[in-house]
Amino acid sequence: MPESSRKSAARSRVLYTGEKLAAAQAGIPRDHSIGLDACRSEQSQFRALLALGYLNHGVDYDGPAGWHLSALSSYTVTVSPRFERTVIITKVPHNVAQRMLPGPVGGSGLPGLRLEQCRGYGSYTLRHMPTGAELVITDNPFGRPVGTPNAPYFDCLTSDAPLSVAEAEQLGRVPDMSIDARRLLAGVFCRITTKDPCGAWAIGNWFYDPLERPGRLDRLHLPGCRSLRGFGDNWELEWEAGPYPEDLTSALTGSVIGIPGASAASTLGHLAVTLGSATLHLRSARSCAAKRQSRL
Repeated sequence: MPESSRKSAARSRVLYTGEKLAAAQAGIPRDHSIGLDACRSEQSQFRALLALGYLNHGVDYDGPAGWHLSALSSYTVTVSPRFERTVIITKVPHNVAQRMLPGPVGGSGLPGLRLEQCRGYGSYTLRHMPTGAELVITDNPFGRPVGTPNAPYFDCLTSDAPLSVAEAEQLGRVPDMSIDARRLLAGVFCRITTKDPCGAWAIGNWFYDPLERPGRLDRLHLPGCRSLRGFGDNWELEWEAGPYPEDLTSALTGSVIGIPGASAASTLGHLAVTLGSATLHLRSARSCAAKRQSRL
């Protein structure tokens, strides 16, 4: 019996994402594309916020995304995007959930993120109240929350807690994003753990080179400075350490794995990725280091 189009697309997807086949199949949309970017509007907004938090590290934490989400680089995760939710699969779900959820008295974490349910010993269902988006963090390799309802292993805000004044102020500092820019940044977050099955490129969770190419970063290299800034259609991403800019460009524009409609460009000697009216400029490690030095 011929393999279904859905399963065929899922098999292509797992080559890049490392998901289990069943997890990938759950993310295949009706058009049978690989589905990393097919999602509801609230998911696109939410993932763009995750990208903003994740891609700011070692810079100004009083800025528009001082949420310390860059700490997710410290954990081995698999991002498994679905149409109606974002799923993060990890062997340390308690650590990841605690990093992402604001504490009961404030601190780090994505403003407005709340715990809806903890199940078993490693599945968390979260809700981002401002956007309405759902996030699942689980150690189940298939990406489904499993087990009976349970108490969380740490103190955090739950879905009955309203948005605080401090959280509203933090979200109010987030720059406006065009729809195309939002799709572009959301696509970056969905690809932080992808790699080319032929060994041409890898993102490595912004931490190491999974392909262990000679001269590239090893597993013990700590993440360097990262800075994502912009407004409307124009955004700039600077970073030290991995991945190489050409690796990220390949992940965002590749024929199989890329964001539909995204293309690579070169501006003033730097790589860039365009999507519709939006542009994401990719700056070298040296320019990031020089910019950080100028702030000292």
